Amino acid sequence: MTAKITRTASFGPQAVEVSALALGCMGLAGTWDPQEFSEEHLKRGIAALETAVEAGITFYDHADIYGRTMSESVFGEFLDMNPGLRERLFLASKCGIILGDEQTPYHYNLSKSYILESVQGSLKRLQTDYLDLYQIHRPDPHTHPRETAAALNQLVKDGLVRCIGVSNHLPSQVEALEAYLDVPIVSTQPSISLWNLDTLHNGVLDQCLAKNITPLAYSPLGGGILTGKNWDKVQGDPRVPKLLAAFAELGETYNATPAQLSLAWLMHHPAGIIPLFGSNNPENIREAVAATSLELSHEDWYILWSAGREVPLP
Repeated sequence: MTAKITRTASFGPQAVEVSALALGCMGLAGTWDPQEFSEEHLKRGIAALETAVEAGITFYDHADIYGRTMSESVFGEFLDMNPGLRERLFLASKCGIILGDEQTPYHYNLSKSYILESVQGSLKRLQTDYLDLYQIHRPDPHTHPRETAAALNQLVKDGLVRCIGVSNHLPSQVEALEAYLDVPIVSTQPSISLWNLDTLHNGVLDQCLAKNITPLAYSPLGGGILTGKNWDKVQGDPRVPKLLAAFAELGETYNATPAQLSLAWLMHHPAGIIPLFGSNNPENIREAVAATSLELSHEDWYILWSAGREVPLP
């Protein structure tokens, strides 16, 4: 039987109800090489989306660069195959990173003209006339936040975008952009996991709590390390034996896998972290969805946090 989402989250000032677990669509196309993309890649992407929707995932996170635009296109094909589905889903995308090629270097661009051009590309590929959330992928130190904000203000005013968010921003960068926006920043997207605890110490989650900003956690499983299948890549790290012990103890208590415990740990933070789980494997998606039914105790949350720390709690 397919696992179902049992936890939802209230998102943004309009309190939109979304699934407490989102599908991160970075790998949806199955490749970053347009010449390699095939009908089989499309079928696998569609099958993953069918599994996610059936399981109750309503939140889908994109970026224009994912799969070099192909991930958005796969999702657009999926929407075209399922008339009426769009209004049941919460679609997010990002812009600002230019991957570059032989003629153009890798760089960032948050100029007004680039943002306005980028959103049109995402809308076309996703086959929708609006985005629920549009995010700045990375800060661009060569563009004044006043110019970036002017573009975002216009997108909201024109109805192309309903909410504004950021990604890979520190609190000071959020405040610099916020100073010129007519609308609130409703989300921030950093890397957060039991393998990367930076946001618990650099002010990102504190700012989320103070300003009611929703954290969207990318790499919630530490790039696959916390699935329990890639420990060999990090052997010698002092966190490994501690995490193994914690997963063994709590896995028995909650009848849960390391991945499920890791996702549940994120969802139990008071800032309302929404993990962006990324996979094209239907079984992995079902496993992740089952994490929404776990109810960690206060003490067990601390057991996991302590295991993920390089040093003991003070």
